[in-house]
Amino acid sequence: MRLSSFLRAMCSRGILAAMLTGAWHVAVGQASSNPLPANYKTIFENSDVLVVHVRYDPHEFVPTHDHPFYPTIFVYLTNSGEVDMKHEGPNGFTAQRDPTEAGAFRIAPYMVERHSVKSLSDTESMFLRVELKRVPPAMVNRVFREETPLHLVPGTRTEFQDKALRIDRILCAPAKECALAEQNERSLLIAISPTRIRTADGERSLKAGDVIWIPAKEPTPFTLNAGAHCLRVLLLYTN
Repeated sequence: MRLSSFLRAMCSRGILAAMLTGAWHVAVGQASSNPLPANYKTIFENSDVLVVHVRYDPHEFVPTHDHPFYPTIFVYLTNSGEVDMKHEGPNGFTAQRDPTEAGAFRIAPYMVERHSVKSLSDTESMFLRVELKRVPPAMVNRVFREETPLHLVPGTRTEFQDKALRIDRILCAPAKECALAEQNERSLLIAISPTRIRTADGERSLKAGDVIWIPAKEPTPFTLNAGAHCLRVLLLYTN
């Protein structure tokens, strides 16, 4: 079963609704019952988000493990092939993640994740798990997947928005720096390509997959280098 098809089926059958009521009250925010394999490395955490960098080598097998019960934004950093995720339990199943493109992202609602992973790809797969720790459960109740645009156009383009989140794609022109727009909401800036950010305090270099947290209503006199490619996740909920 394709991963995206499985998640849509959960929503249509009401399984997700049950998870968003009684199950959520006891499960949300709990840490994994087993330590995560070395494939998963936490690179940033605060009260709103947990950002985990994930890497699967070509044809690697990752043993069974658990993830916290949070809605999650998956931000893909490499082009890679399919990955099988074998879910445990009495109703276990195997879901196949579609091939990914660098710069694409997917949003998944609350769901229990206890699975092993088998890469079917000839290339490594790297991505971020941006786990949303405080978003009200009813606000993230559908699957969304956004591919990288075939023709990237310089500027800022909103690619997803609902009551909880907004995700903007930011691309600077090949020969011109660009400024990061000021926003009232707290946000997470994610480098899709190597990026240099210049501020009044100096310059910072980011690798693909590095992140910067921008507090709410904080002035952002950030200038990005020519050709920079980033995603910005703005948190719109207020709790």
